[in-house]
Amino acid sequence: MSSTFSGYYVAKSGIQAARASLQITGQNMTNVNTTGYTRQRVDCSTVGPNSSNMRYASGEIGIGGGVSCDRVSQIRDPYLDIRYRTERALTGKTGTEANILGELENIFDETKKDGITTNFTDFLKQLNSLASSSTMDENSLKSSARLLAHAFNTASQQLSTIRKTVTEEFQNDSIKKANQLLQTIAHLNEEIKSADISGTPALELMDQRNTAIDELSQYVNIEVSTKTVSVGSNRTVSELQIDLVSGSKKFNLVSNNNYSTFGTTTEADGTINLTLKDSTGADVTDGTDAISNKDITQGSFSAYLSMLNESGEYDSAGGAERGIGYYEKVLDKLAAYFADTMNALNSTNPEGDNKPLFTQADGTTTTGITAANISLSNAWYKATSNYLTPTKQTSSSGDTTTSKDNILLMVSKLAETKTFTTNDNNVGGNTLLTSSIQSFVSDISVSILALQKADVNRRDATCNATLNEIDTKRAATSSVDVNEEGINLIMYNQALTASSRFMTTLDEAIDTIINRMGIVGR
Repeated sequence: MSSTFSGYYVAKSGIQAARASLQITGQNMTNVNTTGYTRQRVDCSTVGPNSSNMRYASGEIGIGGGVSCDRVSQIRDPYLDIRYRTERALTGKTGTEANILGELENIFDETKKDGITTNFTDFLKQLNSLASSSTMDENSLKSSARLLAHAFNTASQQLSTIRKTVTEEFQNDSIKKANQLLQTIAHLNEEIKSADISGTPALELMDQRNTAIDELSQYVNIEVSTKTVSVGSNRTVSELQIDLVSGSKKFNLVSNNNYSTFGTTTEADGTINLTLKDSTGADVTDGTDAISNKDITQGSFSAYLSMLNESGEYDSAGGAERGIGYYEKVLDKLAAYFADTMNALNSTNPEGDNKPLFTQADGTTTTGITAANISLSNAWYKATSNYLTPTKQTSSSGDTTTSKDNILLMVSKLAETKTFTTNDNNVGGNTLLTSSIQSFVSDISVSILALQKADVNRRDATCNATLNEIDTKRAATSSVDVNEEGINLIMYNQALTASSRFMTTLDEAIDTIINRMGIVGR
């Protein structure tokens, strides 16, 4: 049976619930432009009617005791959070790859006036001009050859600069930022847990943590989970854990207030390996093995490792990415084959090494030529008379003819189509491309690099479109809508007015019962 004054408790709880909801609505509207803020709400539940343990039911109807404000919570969809972070790892990889390949495109750009293709064209022009000339003036050809060698040197230096820059971005920026995020998340975990123990909502701290987790997900593929732990006195709190996942493997990144840190090691051949250490400096394992590069399959870390370490067809392992190493090696392949071809054609001995046109920069050898060290030979550079061998044919009297067939042969050899492979002698090995020396760079730029970048850009656009779609859905659920909150203000204000009016009505009824009932005959 409801007491006479029970209605006051109903009215009081209604006023409290409406006032709390008004305050939360104001909090939401105040933070409408706050980055990372999640819309909050008051979670309420009805208070059931009081009853006593009685053998028989009373004849009274059961009337509830009002409303209970249980807690303040955030409006989030965990499924969308998981999808967002998974997709952001994909965009982190494709975006980083696209940026690096864009830098490589600048080196192989055919429109550059000082590029290799332009200088090759000029070198061929000078060869043809010399072949058709009535004299043997090699000065123009020699100048063109020097510019071509310099173009090789410059391209190689640019590739080295890109490698150095990407390495610094990886080690000094991305890894450092990821480690800072791990430390921040662990610190926030500790503060949120302390707030939960004291019974104080820590929703704003949870917003900061969610923002940090979202940002962390662009570096590696992560999995976020929580577990319930007892803190005594029959109370429990949740502890958050983040793992780096790779198939069935899991490597712990954050466990409550403990966090791991990323690092790198460099092998003798320049290969960069990612490491993961716990707070004691020991390797983090999946229970058996420490983390390795092959465990990093998504995120910008994956892109950095593949672009820095992998060389496509030059790697023995199948499916390797065409990273910076691939383009360094194909450029060296072109420089070496070009130098070997020209030196052999200009030579007058069977070994093909007595009149080299190109050598290493120190002038010591014609072997081991790369794009970085190719240079005009000292003998040709210092020659005051004709150095090129115009023909290798001799007359019956033993005199060299005035023919320039050997120079024409040089022109034809540079235009000759050949299949290049990863082996130095182009016999066996993995096929790189079929091209001529003069078209090598343009074919690399158009047939390989441009297609690779187009594929990455296509995947990046798809991943970003998916990410934006997921983010839009998250925003529809979790962000503050001023119009919706404005409606809530009216609704909760009316609820507060109604509960207040209910209490006033009860007060008038009680006044009648106490002061006006039973006064007949007094």
